[in-house]
Amino acid sequence: MAVIEAPFSHLFSLFAVAIFPFAHPLLKRFDRWATPVLAVVGVAVLLLETRHPLRRRTRPRSERWLRNLLLAAPSLPAMRLTLLPAVVGLAQLAAPHRPARLLAGLPGPLRTTAEVLLLDYLAYTWHRLLHSPLLWRLHRVHHSDLDMDLTTAWRFHFGEMLASIPYRAGLPALLGVRPATALAYEVVFEACTAMQHSNWRLPLAAERRLVPLLVTPRAHGIHHSMVRAETQSNFGVVLSLWDRLHRTLRLNVPQCDLTIGVPAYPDPADQTVARLLVLPLAPLEPWARPDGSVPERAPTTTSLLELAADGNC
Repeated sequence: MAVIEAPFSHLFSLFAVAIFPFAHPLLKRFDRWATPVLAVVGVAVLLLETRHPLRRRTRPRSERWLRNLLLAAPSLPAMRLTLLPAVVGLAQLAAPHRPARLLAGLPGPLRTTAEVLLLDYLAYTWHRLLHSPLLWRLHRVHHSDLDMDLTTAWRFHFGEMLASIPYRAGLPALLGVRPATALAYEVVFEACTAMQHSNWRLPLAAERRLVPLLVTPRAHGIHHSMVRAETQSNFGVVLSLWDRLHRTLRLNVPQCDLTIGVPAYPDPADQTVARLLVLPLAPLEPWARPDGSVPERAPTTTSLLELAADGNC
């Protein structure tokens, strides 16, 4: 009888977490400490990018901030009300099954390390999937920003958040990642997303020491380039390790030579909130400007793995 009842009890737990997304103890704890931590990170990044800007702005900051915050208004609640409860609920549902017990035999610190590496690798692979034709419909809302700063880290279509649930919550649960580790990683994920999208000019020498381990603002800026080969690089979220392993790391582009955005949408008229909300329904455009020209970059002899100096801007 207990064997029959167990699946129903886990289904009930999943249902309860979905219906009461703030009631679970882990989610209460997350809200209690993650919110102030991420607020401090956000304020720090804002001050640093304001005081030490990396790239010149091409659009008025107030105009972009208002737009990006309006886009974040549905996407951030979508994450909190769906993705995070799914992390907890699906982990409880998967716990009794064999795949979810694969990591259970590891000693505590080793298991936590394995879980974090697995989560970050899944984030890398999910990001690559976002650049496939189907998911690019959603993700191009994020990439079409014509400048980059802290608010770009929040500029996601709410549909992208919802689409990520099976991959970012379901797969970790199936592979045995504990929900507490997944929620802690989510804080690191969000903090690193804020930092790497920022317009903060770290000292070049310091960033060259960081980039072998972490994704940095200069590295992620290249990922937002209008040059197709550069957009198809630097998919990592926290660790740059996965880009190195999969040969998708590209660091040799000066920041002053970057044009940020998607070539098909260079016009500020394409940047209204109304147009961005319905952009996933629009046909996929060729990777070219409206006049048909394709953004390109002249070949360089500098190694892809050498972080370039910024140039003159």
